[in-house]
Amino acid sequence: MRERVFLTGATGFIGASLLQTWLDRSDATVTVLARARHEVPADQRMRAVLDELYPQSVVPRVLERVGVVEGDVTSDRLGMAAADYDRLASETTRVIHCAAAVRFDLELEDARRENVGGTRNVLEFAKACSELMKIDYVGTAYVAGKRKGLIRENELDEGQQHNNTYERTKLEAEKLVREHIPVLPITILRPSIVVCDSKTGRSTSHNGFFRALGMYWRDELKVIPGYPETSLDLVPVDYVAEAAYAISKAGSPTGQCYHLAAGSSASTRLADIQELASFHFKKKKFQLVPPEEFKQFAAARRPALPEEERDVLDEALLYLPYLSGELVFDTANALKATGLSAPKAETYFKTMADYVMRQ
Repeated sequence: MRERVFLTGATGFIGASLLQTWLDRSDATVTVLARARHEVPADQRMRAVLDELYPQSVVPRVLERVGVVEGDVTSDRLGMAAADYDRLASETTRVIHCAAAVRFDLELEDARRENVGGTRNVLEFAKACSELMKIDYVGTAYVAGKRKGLIRENELDEGQQHNNTYERTKLEAEKLVREHIPVLPITILRPSIVVCDSKTGRSTSHNGFFRALGMYWRDELKVIPGYPETSLDLVPVDYVAEAAYAISKAGSPTGQCYHLAAGSSASTRLADIQELASFHFKKKKFQLVPPEEFKQFAAARRPALPEEERDVLDEALLYLPYLSGELVFDTANALKATGLSAPKAETYFKTMADYVMRQ
């Protein structure tokens, strides 16, 4: 039977790569749920995504397998027309929920509405799907919050505190997902810090790592808070999409959770990123400043800075926990299910840097 996939979040960075992987690796048809935004209809937004993913000559053929339905995960019945909802519930064999509010500075209720409420609505849709084989939920490894040390894939709520409303509401959403394991064929996927496509360098302006490299290239970023030995768990988006596809298609046991992460073997030290950025951008190394010293500097200097520089400083403070954390993600489940390991950042950093400079 030809698979009929229902995908949320396809206009986002990870969702777009999941869409591409399913189109390239299978003969499935994919229906994407998308919102109109800034007076741009949902179908036009998706056409823009496909134009970025595929050569112009290929897009018409790809469009034959992509359906677009306008809606919103935060709305009852996903904001779809009744006829669309009922039709898709009768046809869909697989649900992939990737839509999320990924900003770190949202008010708690705003983040909760998208990440928890949206997940609840997708789960209700999945329960209405009469032909459902699988639902893949895309969470985040950073539900671990302020924990330290090795984080195992089967762990979730260990009483940890969180660095922002994104982490907190994604933990709440995953708890909701896990409550539905007895009644739905669920798989949980947890990416870590997703940075670019390792083959093309493609990224997005919404990606904090991409923005930081752009500022470094434009000589707007000379200092970063963090310790040289701090490890960042960076993964390319094509690894995440390939691993997610492999797990989904392998018929992996439902109820399992998988870290799509670099883990201890492929994480990258801040000192190595410092060297790689300097080499590939051909610029003087950015300076690493101990986080406490950076926070003192920010508090003292912020009031006198122009608005644009204050915004840069505030963003650096938002990302500070990820530049000074002590998390290591266990990837045993994902490796066993896929046979795939995340590549080290040094293998694709040049591709990423070239893309940044072209942009």
